[in-house]
Amino acid sequence: MHSSAFITLALAMAASARPARLGRRAAFDLKNGQDAIALNDQFKTLTADSACTAGQNACVNQQFAQCVGSKFVLQACAGGTICAALPLVNSAGTSITCTTQADLDARIAATGATAGAAAPPAAAASTDAAAAAATTAAAAPPAAAAPPAAAASDPQALQSALTVDPSVIQNTDDGQNPPVTGQSPADLSKNNFANLCALTLPKTPLTNGLQITTGSCNPIPIGYIPSVQNMPSSKFQSPKNLDTIAAKTTFTISLATKGIQLGTFTNAQKTYFGNPQKLNAQGQIIGHTHIVVEAIDSLTTTAVSDPQKFVFFKGINGAQDANGLVSADVTGGLAAGAYRMCTIVSSQTHQPAIVPIAQHGSLDDCVYFTAADGGAAAAGAAGAAAAGGAAAAGGAAAAGGAAAAGGAAAAGGAAAAGAAKGGK
Repeated sequence: MHSSAFITLALAMAASARPARLGRRAAFDLKNGQDAIALNDQFKTLTADSACTAGQNACVNQQFAQCVGSKFVLQACAGGTICAALPLVNSAGTSITCTTQADLDARIAATGATAGAAAPPAAAASTDAAAAAATTAAAAPPAAAAPPAAAASDPQALQSALTVDPSVIQNTDDGQNPPVTGQSPADLSKNNFANLCALTLPKTPLTNGLQITTGSCNPIPIGYIPSVQNMPSSKFQSPKNLDTIAAKTTFTISLATKGIQLGTFTNAQKTYFGNPQKLNAQGQIIGHTHIVVEAIDSLTTTAVSDPQKFVFFKGINGAQDANGLVSADVTGGLAAGAYRMCTIVSSQTHQPAIVPIAQHGSLDDCVYFTAADGGAAAAGAAGAAAAGGAAAAGGAAAAGGAAAAGGAAAAGGAAAAGAAKGGK
């Protein structure tokens, strides 16, 4: 039996200290406090059976509640904390999270709002209407969500907690609403599949930064995804597609890239797939690229290659130069033959680059080239000789055909003459 070091399902953060607010209150502070009071009053009227719409968040029985399939799914907060609506500090609005009663009271008091002065929204005429008003207010897109209470005073609190914060729980359905013929439903999870890898331990080990050749399960999240304007792209400059290079001669591969910050390359023996994808200040993936060359039967082969077999592999550790280029030397060159050369663009801990849309051009490049004894000149001479031979053969065939045709014509003429003689 493995140790129970699983990520807990409790969706909460430790309590944070009362935020310091010096000087005059912002214009929206009082309204934020009043709205938080009103929402918390409405939450007290909700039950797990209250009507809701998909994606809405609320607090039910002091537990974080998310509407899934028209029904609230409740998730308990950590010990000593409750689910509540808090007034935002730096902008207008409220956020729903797990906090302590003392922190809730302090934050509302800091706005100047009091329970008696809080005016509930007009939609609070009934329990169901209250549920709609409360949960709709909490259903802002993740990008606009306020940081949880603990993050206000300690930005690292979320990264050290062994809990999943409610603000990051995915709320999509299985993609089959309505059903689409030929399309499969996606799996659903109440905790972002946080404990997925625990289901098959120890048979399937955790990746844990290692390149496990027999397979593994990686619990690390995908991380940050760039915009469509910042999707990476690559193009080989040399050798170019269908080039012929000299066999067994050192040559340099040149690659142009854009839309990615190359030059960040962690220890592949200890940190493989070990971090989420990260972006730089310009919104581009921070990572590196690789170059791999495979031997193939010919430039026209349709055989599927074996990913375990290659003749050259190089991880490019450096950043692009001023022209966006990186390079790799192939010392000693390649034997005479045909080759496929491709890139593998990656994040810093070696996972394939992740981009925001399904339909996009390839992030990588592949070219096909040959290596010949004597290089392109020799290959060109051989090709010319072959072409000349083919032309000569074609000429001979044509001459033979003409002769045969002439013979046939003569024979036909003799037969016709004989027939004419007999007719007289």
